[in-house]
Amino acid sequence: MDFIKTNTKNHLSKDEDFDPPPPPWGDIRDVTHKTRVDIGFKDEQAWKQAPAIFDEHTLKIFGHPVMEDWETPYMKELAKIATSKGGIILELGYGMGISASFIQNADIQKHIIVEANHEVAEKAREFAKSAKYPVEVLEGLWEEVIDQVPDESVDGILFDTYPLSELEIHKNHFGFFRTAFKKLKSGGIFTYYSDEINTYHPVHLQKLIDAGFKKENINGEVIPMNPPPDCQYWKADTMLAPIVIK
Repeated sequence: MDFIKTNTKNHLSKDEDFDPPPPPWGDIRDVTHKTRVDIGFKDEQAWKQAPAIFDEHTLKIFGHPVMEDWETPYMKELAKIATSKGGIILELGYGMGISASFIQNADIQKHIIVEANHEVAEKAREFAKSAKYPVEVLEGLWEEVIDQVPDESVDGILFDTYPLSELEIHKNHFGFFRTAFKKLKSGGIFTYYSDEINTYHPVHLQKLIDAGFKKENINGEVIPMNPPPDCQYWKADTMLAPIVIK
């Protein structure tokens, strides 16, 4: 992999998980932020029991575009990163099962899936029945179930949950960074749907450092993206795939 070296200049001071304030970012992400605000957000507890609407190419919940299959090459790369050390893999957000299938194609020991929505979690349980490696499905918001995963017990983490509030758009992963650091074994690897076009924003980078990751262990790979013109959540032709080592 060709890694991007991070630039740690101009760090902001330590702050709350989702500071600084929401957009504008001054780029194409402003458009997709407004799109999701216009759809509107329900209570996160309601999300758990909401109907999951699948078709051949997409998954929608409460009208939100949770996942689309054009993401497949990016999901493949995230799965490759997360499984690069083998062992126990923690995946947060099952979605359409795209990354889960790639995880199962790797040489691993165990696959833990965290999924908030009940109907999607049922899909994950069906997936588990025929999976090559053992799968454990934990249903609920990750904040509710993550304590079932012992600290310093996983070798790789792939985080790809959907933002459940306006504040989380394009940065819902920030709130998980400290937990990722706790759950990983020493030398474990962390990756996630970054919402970064080609490099870490200084605030994003500082969140990882504040969580305990060392700047020299924070890298990434820029992956080509080809979203359809009508995609509501991503417009750029690249996205950064994080490669973060504990």
